[in-house]
Amino acid sequence: MRFRDRVSGLRRLRPLRSLFWQGLGGTLAFLVPTAAVLLFLTVPNGPWHLVIVLIAIVITAFLASYASYRTLGFWVGPAGIAERGFFGLRRYVPRENIGSILLVNTFAGAQTDSVPQLFVCDDAGRQLLRMRGQFWSLTSMEIVAESLEMPLTHVSDEVSMAELIDSHPGLLYWFERHPLLVTALRATAIVIAAAAICVGWTLATGR
Repeated sequence: MRFRDRVSGLRRLRPLRSLFWQGLGGTLAFLVPTAAVLLFLTVPNGPWHLVIVLIAIVITAFLASYASYRTLGFWVGPAGIAERGFFGLRRYVPRENIGSILLVNTFAGAQTDSVPQLFVCDDAGRQLLRMRGQFWSLTSMEIVAESLEMPLTHVSDEVSMAELIDSHPGLLYWFERHPLLVTALRATAIVIAAAAICVGWTLATGR
């Protein structure tokens, strides 16, 4: 069955509107000064055309992200819940496959303010779908339990991500359960990207 047919008649929940403005502000804050400096340095004698290409790539990536943001959503009703994710991933979970709905207030690192997270789980406590407070409102999370006509289990104590891993390991993704590995992969990616930029600049300038 097509995704459109599965969500027909279900109530749609949209992400926070502030996400778009945060993304736009972050993109402009990075793009404008960076582009201005690079053009100032390259227009006289440098590879300014490469800078224009990079600017076009960033703008295209932002427009593609905005188009994806417009399609995001959860669709929920008594029969089940469906999600269309940021990268186009589509999932549908029928009501009979859901064992519990858990609401947890979490914080990470030095953060002082907790963020609510909703987990739709199977009978074994493994995550089926997830709503993060950075992207979805608490009202939307409560609507999920209400629409599915299931009790919402609210963990009263605020917990860190490490504590959540210890108490409910099935709720989190593999990369959240192995933060050191993720840090190592990020560092490797940064080194590779920096090396690629240096090589590209050397080839472009002949220096």
